[in-house]
Amino acid sequence: MKAIYFIFAMGCLWPLGSSAQNPLRIPDTLAGPVLDLDLQAGSRVFYPGFTTSTLGANGGFLAPTLLLRRNNPVQINVRNNLSDTTTIHWHGLHVPAEDDGGPHSYLPAGAQWSPSFTVLDWAGTYWYHPHHHLHTNAQVSKGLTGFIIVRDSLEDGLALPRTYGVDDLPLLLQTKGFNSQKEITFDHAMDTAVMANGTLRATRTLPAQVVRLRLLNGCSEKGFAIGL
Repeated sequence: MKAIYFIFAMGCLWPLGSSAQNPLRIPDTLAGPVLDLDLQAGSRVFYPGFTTSTLGANGGFLAPTLLLRRNNPVQINVRNNLSDTTTIHWHGLHVPAEDDGGPHSYLPAGAQWSPSFTVLDWAGTYWYHPHHHLHTNAQVSKGLTGFIIVRDSLEDGLALPRTYGVDDLPLLLQTKGFNSQKEITFDHAMDTAVMANGTLRATRTLPAQVVRLRLLNGCSEKGFAIGL
């Protein structure tokens, strides 16, 4: 077994001894022909002594990984339990416009939206997030985002790691800004806290074998230089 440390910093390595490491959070999964997503507000302690307001789906922070299969139909019931209008966009998937959840779509507070489509995409890593006009950055920064993993028969025949959360790891990389009360801020370039799956200074013990890291840049305006 090997322990891997996800040490990210803006422009430099984060010294391993600078502060305590935290176990990498692995999102739950949803699979099947009908998926239910309940969008909701929540809270989380990122810094001792401070409770931060967050958003999530089927929980108060972040969202479950959707496991889809090429050529299979799926219906996704999205219930907006937030106090604000939102919409959910299936980033990278080929879906009809009425099921896309882009800025042209609106899901008011208390409403439900149930897009239904056949998965047309090849095996790969995709993601979903709010795309409400002028509110996307705020809602994504607070945690309302998740992975989509598509599988197909071609990938089935490849010798790839495929045990989710063990040797097939989703890694949502985001930078966030926090004010003096440790509330998440946005619409500025001061997001200097770097997270993997919403975890600061994340660490994960991996099996001593080939592993698959599904890297997703969930930032609003920053890129990453990734090294092993």
